[in-house]
Amino acid sequence: MQALNRTQIYKKRISVNRHLTLSVAIGLTMALSACSDDDDSSEQQSSVIDISTLGEVSSERHEGDNDGLLGGFGLSGLLAPPAFYNDPASPTAAELRRATLHANYTALVDTRAEGGFGTLYGPLDDTRFPGTEFLAYVGEGINRATLMLQLPDSFDPEAPCVVAAPSSGSRNAYGAVGTTGEWALAKGCAVTYTDANKGTGAVELTQNIGFDQSLQAIDLEQSTAEPSFQVPTQENVPEPGGDYAGITLPTDAELTAYVDANPDRYAFKHAHSQKNVEKDWGLHTLQSIQFALDTLSAEFDQEFTLDDTLIIGASASNGGSAVLRAAEQSDGRVFDGIVVGEPNISPIAADTAFTISMAGRDPVTDHSKPLYDYALVAELYAGCASKAAANAGALFAELRGDTTARCNALVAAGLLEAGDIASLGEQSNQKLIDAGYLMESTGILVGYSGIDLFQSLLATYGNAYTRSSVVDALCQISMAHVVAGTTTPAPYANLATLAAGSSGIPRTAEIYLIKDDAPGGATIQIAATSANGEADYNLEGALCWQDIRENESNPLHARLNQGIEEILADGDLHGVPTIMVHGRADALIPVNHSSRPYYALNKQVEGDDSALKYYEVPHAQHLDFLLGSYAAAGMEFLPIDFYFKQSLDLMYAHLTEGDALPDSQVVASSAPTNGVVTPENLGEIAMDVDADRLIEYADAVLSIPQ
Repeated sequence: MQALNRTQIYKKRISVNRHLTLSVAIGLTMALSACSDDDDSSEQQSSVIDISTLGEVSSERHEGDNDGLLGGFGLSGLLAPPAFYNDPASPTAAELRRATLHANYTALVDTRAEGGFGTLYGPLDDTRFPGTEFLAYVGEGINRATLMLQLPDSFDPEAPCVVAAPSSGSRNAYGAVGTTGEWALAKGCAVTYTDANKGTGAVELTQNIGFDQSLQAIDLEQSTAEPSFQVPTQENVPEPGGDYAGITLPTDAELTAYVDANPDRYAFKHAHSQKNVEKDWGLHTLQSIQFALDTLSAEFDQEFTLDDTLIIGASASNGGSAVLRAAEQSDGRVFDGIVVGEPNISPIAADTAFTISMAGRDPVTDHSKPLYDYALVAELYAGCASKAAANAGALFAELRGDTTARCNALVAAGLLEAGDIASLGEQSNQKLIDAGYLMESTGILVGYSGIDLFQSLLATYGNAYTRSSVVDALCQISMAHVVAGTTTPAPYANLATLAAGSSGIPRTAEIYLIKDDAPGGATIQIAATSANGEADYNLEGALCWQDIRENESNPLHARLNQGIEEILADGDLHGVPTIMVHGRADALIPVNHSSRPYYALNKQVEGDDSALKYYEVPHAQHLDFLLGSYAAAGMEFLPIDFYFKQSLDLMYAHLTEGDALPDSQVVASSAPTNGVVTPENLGEIAMDVDADRLIEYADAVLSIPQ
């Protein structure tokens, strides 16, 4: 391969390689791809990881007005989507693909013109991206991860660029098309995706219906296609080990008994694989990169390696965590640059305790908590915090009804001091702030409570971390379709389109959490009463999740702790240039437990070798697709996706042109008015940042300007 047009790529490789140690050559924790028997260390250094467990690779050409790698959706198609299905009861694979592309794109961005989409950021026209898409499973046994490569016709094999974009949330392999994919394709880069073994895999247990790699519904008993997910049992995992060590899988008979007693229920891949899939998010990201290099080598009949390919890792939320974990595990060999937005990263405890000091606020020392812990606090108190004056009028607050009963139940449980309802609301709001949430996010938190978000997170991550089966029905919670206007599980008419529209974590695509032990029988949780008949929004369930975490006598306590320990991040990015960007008002992944402490941990671990930059946006939060709704409720936020894409541009210029990256900073933004975002609101990630906006770590203190 010719080296012309790759000067900056080679320069970057040299810079990264300065940070390599002998352990890279002799002690990688993961086997190198296809060359473990080869003594040529340079060949080993050019590979990423073993993917000998790769399944059959399918490929499909995509071009034309209604096709392309992004489904033919330019700006107009995103703003005015077509009807996807001629017959929703019998959708085609092509229809499902277009539907999931659109669903995953619009679920993560604000597509309102007044929000700046189509003018200030995002696609500016109807450019399509003709090319070829490759899909394969990787892993052993059942329930394998999905890898996907999108290769645009604009890809230049003489200046190759690959962007690794693991999915956000619990989404399928298309989960980063809107945040990362469209940007990368516009640059002519190949994009390699993975669902990181989460995905929208689900099983409708009564009918034994699952979904294949193309998102089509299949009869798990009759189909010969490999399903994206099936419930593990002692029969389909005859020799459990590794991921299943220390747990007991149910038998087929036990699964059948559960299904018979609980009709119309669902199992979901992220929650019920019994693998703690999160511990392998970095692994699957690295596998996706090796898949890309191997596929490109075969397509162009020339070898693509780490030494001659520009590789950028970029994604948001869970995808951002996956990229950071991959970088930690790859010892600086794989990535030339990294960009992550609002990463769901859980840092280990630093060797030297440090303080987060934000101007005008009390210092924070109790930081770096995992998602389970801060979601548990929010599940307990966010509902009652709707009674606090600061949260009046918040979007979705008390959507399930008056939260007075929850407030009173917290008093009865000894979690709040007795007082009038306003006092209980203020106490609850303070509990959230004491737990590390910022005051900018409490109004969002009470709305999340109104839509049952925190119970959904606990049900998914609690099952995953404890490696529990769907038959265990942790905390008496299951998942089922509920017909609008009713309250009990029922058959689902739109089952065939579930995998395309699902986020992978109920509530999603008309699948809801069910309180199985509600008086009178299984009831949708948002309408269920507790055993005492009070509509306290299932405080029993919240206390159950709390007991698993805090009660050492609980049989799941040790397994939960082990699962959480397995997903902690060590903060060592091995000198790879990295940008983290995060909205200060994020109520889903609060900055005090993710980006802020990870930045400080990295500075401790890498010292002067650290190449991590952190940009915090005061007027941004996690879920951009809600910005229009928030604005209608008087809650004004900026699109975090704008800053994610600006960070991608900065990193690309750094790697290809040698431009410096701006220093870590609080961005000089301002809140929009009536939901209308202007360039003046957005400001920019400044190259020459004012001293009073610099984010700095020194002497065990992370200083964050107001």
